[in-house]
Amino acid sequence: DNGTWTQLWLVSEYHEQGSLFDYLNRGTVTVKGMVKLALSVASGLAHLHMEIVGTQGKYFPSTRKPAIAHRDLKSKNILVKRNESCAIADLGLAVKHDSVLNTIDIPQNPRVGTRR
Repeated sequence: DNGTWTQLWLVSEYHEQGSLFDYLNRGTVTVKGMVKLALSVASGLAHLHMEIVGTQGKYFPSTRKPAIAHRDLKSKNILVKRNESCAIADLGLAVKHDSVLNTIDIPQNPRVGTRR
């Protein structure tokens, strides 16, 4: 240890509606609103789970978004946008699938979920 440390920050768009948990506890949601929320969560989850392979580029042999498993999806980890669609947040326990090697990068600490 040389006395230095690194602090990592993730900066994202601000969602003033807060988490889906808070949003649902603040008041009543219409059926149409609930369907919109559910569809946007399903769409976001489908995007995470999908591997997307790009074309070869100048600087990278290929671009690839790996398939990702969130592993801690709950209403407190879903943010509600201004237009009442959702964004999946807190990917701290997520793992990715490498389709080339057919492996999943599971960290050494296998603890999953929220402590109760």
